[in-house]
Amino acid sequence: MANPDHLARLLAGVPYWNAWRAAGDLAEVDLRGAELAGTDLRGADLWYAKLQGADLGTARLEGAVLTRADLSLALLRHANLYRAVLRGAILDRASLNGAVLVEADLTLAKVTDAAMDGAVLTGATVWGANFYGSPVENAHGLVRDTGWIQDEAGVPRRDATGVGLDRRGIMMEALRRSSGA
Repeated sequence: MANPDHLARLLAGVPYWNAWRAAGDLAEVDLRGAELAGTDLRGADLWYAKLQGADLGTARLEGAVLTRADLSLALLRHANLYRAVLRGAILDRASLNGAVLVEADLTLAKVTDAAMDGAVLTGATVWGANFYGSPVENAHGLVRDTGWIQDEAGVPRRDATGVGLDRRGIMMEALRRSSGA
């Protein structure tokens, strides 16, 4: 689960968090399964953060930097990601229902098997983003022929039982059970 020190620093406020990130050599922060619903994280530096299974429902993430963040199984229902940077982010099986991704940068993001009912992607940069298994027809503003794909090669690896594995080969189902999702 989430590193308590990382979570406390983030909850202390974005200016404090960003200063701490800028001063350190921390490549990855652990916020797996964190309860961040409704939190104001505008402009937060969450580059390469482990956010698997985190609850970010209704969170304010406008302008946040989530480049290469792992948001597998994250709950982003009705989150505001206006102009957020999600370059290379992993959103496998994330819940993006009602999320606002207007003008967000999803270049090379993996949004596979994600829930997208009512998600708004108007003006989003989606070049190379993979939406395989995600019901893109249920989202708004995702324009065809703008460089996004639906390619099975981008689907998370699965074990013999069909359970998804994350990028390090760790069972995602165990994370889902422990987070109560």
